[in-house]
Amino acid sequence: MPSTAHSSPPRRNSATNMMAMSLSHSSDSLEQEKQKLLTEEPPNKSPNSAISAIGLKVLILLAVQNCSKNLLLRFVMKEHPKFLTSAAVLGVETVKLVLSLLYIAFVEKKPLSSAVEFIKQDKRNTILMAVPATLYSIQMTLEYIALSNLDASVFSVLVQTKLLATAGCAVIILRRSIKKVQLISLVLLTVGVMLCNMKDDKSSGKQDAEMDTTKGIIATLSIAACSGFASVYTEKVIKCKRKINDDLPKSQTEPSKKEQYGL
Repeated sequence: MPSTAHSSPPRRNSATNMMAMSLSHSSDSLEQEKQKLLTEEPPNKSPNSAISAIGLKVLILLAVQNCSKNLLLRFVMKEHPKFLTSAAVLGVETVKLVLSLLYIAFVEKKPLSSAVEFIKQDKRNTILMAVPATLYSIQMTLEYIALSNLDASVFSVLVQTKLLATAGCAVIILRRSIKKVQLISLVLLTVGVMLCNMKDDKSSGKQDAEMDTTKGIIATLSIAACSGFASVYTEKVIKCKRKINDDLPKSQTEPSKKEQYGL
């Protein structure tokens, strides 16, 4: 009996210690979970799931620019003015160059000579991107020809065939497959263009005698072809650039290094 009396306190102490250790472990786990929840970053809002305010402004500006450009070009070319379209294209490109240089000088706060140095150090990329730049210049020249022979509304509808041209170039060059919904959309677009041309044929008697509808349609379809090929070509070049940068070591893909493009 005395021995049992003396042995019970250690058992109680042992049970108490075990309970204390268990509670301490539980409190430590709770504390760790609390710290984890506190230090864990909030879930990403997925900014790409919804358009941002800046993106919306850019889309609005693009829509206004596309609509106003066609109307203004048609207004200028309606009277068939006697000037070289190549000179007009050169003037537009000069304005773009001046605006780009102003952006470098006043927004990025860099000397204008940095643009020349960049072109010298990145000749290969410049040559690759010269292809879509040339196509877009040809496209601008064709726009003057098309809008001098077509109404602005007809041109705006007909030029949307560049979606069909882009899809075709994507299938041929990028080896993409077109979904059924996309194919139906392209068919509906083609039907809309055909209906627009039928309306144009019915009202041909009221058109200006100097307007050549066939010439305008051919120029517009050429614009669509140039735009589709240039878009797909640019996408292929950029994707090949990303693939090259992924294959390079990290030391060669730092921001200080120049981007590498490819085909």
